[in-house]
Amino acid sequence: MSLHLHAGKWRFLEQERAARYVDHYERQREKGQKKLAPVTTCRQFATAKAILDRLNAGQKGVILADDVGLGKTTVAAFCALVVAGSGGAVRILAPNEMMARRWRQELEVHLPAMSSFAAHLDLSHARRRLNVDIKQLRPGTIAVSTHQKVHRLNCDLLIVDEAHRTRSEDSNLGQRVVRQGRAIGNVLILTATPFSIDPKDFARLLKRVGGERAAKSMQEYSLRLADLWRGRHADSPKETADRLVSAARAAVEAMRPYVIRHGIDDLPAAEKKVFGAIEHVDASDSMEVSAPLLEAMLRADRALQLAQRCGAWQMKRRNDPRYHVAVGKLHADLTEVVATIAQAEWCNDSAARIAAHHSNGALDRLRTLDAHPKIAGTANMTRAIVDEGEKVLIFCDHHQPATELAARVAASLKWPAKRRSGSVFTEEAWSACWQQIFADELEVASNTGDSGQATRRLKHYIAWLMSDGVRSQIETWLEMAGAGSAKADLAKLLEKKRARGKRACDSIANHAVDLYKQMIDHESGSTRAILLQGDVARLPGSTLSRVAAVCKPGDEAFAAALPGVFFSAQPDTVLAVFNSPFGPDVLVTTDSLSEGVDLHRFCRHLIHHELDPSPIRTVQRNGRLRRVNCWAARTGQPIRVHYPSLRGTRDERLVEVMRHRIMQFDLLLGGVRGDVDAEDTINEPSTVGGILEYARKRLGAVRLGIV
Repeated sequence: MSLHLHAGKWRFLEQERAARYVDHYERQREKGQKKLAPVTTCRQFATAKAILDRLNAGQKGVILADDVGLGKTTVAAFCALVVAGSGGAVRILAPNEMMARRWRQELEVHLPAMSSFAAHLDLSHARRRLNVDIKQLRPGTIAVSTHQKVHRLNCDLLIVDEAHRTRSEDSNLGQRVVRQGRAIGNVLILTATPFSIDPKDFARLLKRVGGERAAKSMQEYSLRLADLWRGRHADSPKETADRLVSAARAAVEAMRPYVIRHGIDDLPAAEKKVFGAIEHVDASDSMEVSAPLLEAMLRADRALQLAQRCGAWQMKRRNDPRYHVAVGKLHADLTEVVATIAQAEWCNDSAARIAAHHSNGALDRLRTLDAHPKIAGTANMTRAIVDEGEKVLIFCDHHQPATELAARVAASLKWPAKRRSGSVFTEEAWSACWQQIFADELEVASNTGDSGQATRRLKHYIAWLMSDGVRSQIETWLEMAGAGSAKADLAKLLEKKRARGKRACDSIANHAVDLYKQMIDHESGSTRAILLQGDVARLPGSTLSRVAAVCKPGDEAFAAALPGVFFSAQPDTVLAVFNSPFGPDVLVTTDSLSEGVDLHRFCRHLIHHELDPSPIRTVQRNGRLRRVNCWAARTGQPIRVHYPSLRGTRDERLVEVMRHRIMQFDLLLGGVRGDVDAEDTINEPSTVGGILEYARKRLGAVRLGIV
């Protein structure tokens, strides 16, 4: 079905006009809103134009599969604004409410510039960004909701973000798309990792955009790849690779009309520069399993095996990945086995008695540990990075290891408790200084319709800036800049000195104002409420702890003993603060923040403390930092991705396997699937790795970009 729009409506998306659009955007951009890179906007313009050309020519849909961080949301927002501005109705579906808010913010920042730059578009109704299930959309309206909330999909253009979450035919959204296909005009599907999902599921995505023939070619390629992993190939390695290359080329050609993909490493040098270089760091040299932990794990394996045999342990798994990255899960499982066997029904069972013996022995060994060796190693690595003035992002796969790691890092990273009493500047000086810096904002707040609430929010924000943690942080920056005289004009110092001592940053005062405007953004409802209530302790960075964690501790008493560390209920607040120079230097999180969020503005170090089994998740995590105008690009330093592991353990092998997966991930849209043996090397032509490396070289520049 065609969009039935006049192609002149998006003629302004010509690449040579991108620089002019950036000028319009910059003139209307408010403080705190993101900046655009002209070279990236040029590619995004071209991509949006290619999508609209294809849809208007009668194609049902397009899959936009650009790498993480390349701005798929921006491209799709351009498409949505063109369709809405031409009188069409657009529905945008995000996987969750947090990402739906990001979509609304993206539309918000581009609407003013687009309204003036493309004056022929009528975007008056597009300003109605909705987050409820609207049965009938008005022409020219854009409705933003989540995968779960919308039940009526009638629209001229349906945009589905992170579509790999709804790829299965059993998903609710997938079923609704099929049932309501006639009510949907055209479809734009966004996913960064199309070939890392099951071939059958990806074939369904292709069929939803009209690519039935492409689905067949893709499945044939996937079958050859699967046979390679399973060792089902009788040909020589070279012949096997040649057949794989032929199938890959056929799949690319068949999918070219329906799939658009750009990879960061395939970009021209000028654009690649705005994403920064990336280094993958093997961090296993300093981490070695201790004798007590090794004995505890061996005893635990035997104990759980015997407990399974006698029925005292009902779980199938007895080698949980969490055992290798933290102590808590192993301790909890062994304690449960001991408690279960203590019941009378197992008193005469010899296997149960031996299981209890080994469980108690393992627990005794665990009690001798100050911390799990990997927890201690990651904490030490983190502190060394923070001591260099950098922020650190740490990912875990489970809540329990994240909780344990956050507690360990928080214990070792604190601002000095006596810093306030020894401060060069008095409380009065700090208060007067911030009042002066925020004079304009105070005047605006007093003249708004809710002047009382606006003034209270700003007052409480200033109280946060004067809290122990933030004040200690700012004073450290002033000391680094050599500004330690009590007679100095503090306000002028803050307006002159740069945060974090980096020349790529703005002044401390300007960053403080920018962060305030982000916090009171109408989409950040929870943060606005916290500022209104004046509960400064609920804002990250207010305490002496230099760590924030977005995970569920499980034990409220444990969380209460570490004030100012755990923020699972308010991720938006944590994101805003971590993306500023202020607040926690370390963010520990689960994969709840691995998709659809920006964490790149002041951080270039990422640590994978606990890996998800899928390379998809690892690629998504890395994409939080490798984005347009990231901290690495602005400071001219590389993004450093650390893979800590315990030498001589299963954890070391898991990390090595994952690194092999990532190395091979981009063979045809990230199409390598299955396990890579850690002992394989890409230099040996008889191995799977050798075949894939040969195939990669043969494929060369075969990509699904814009042609």
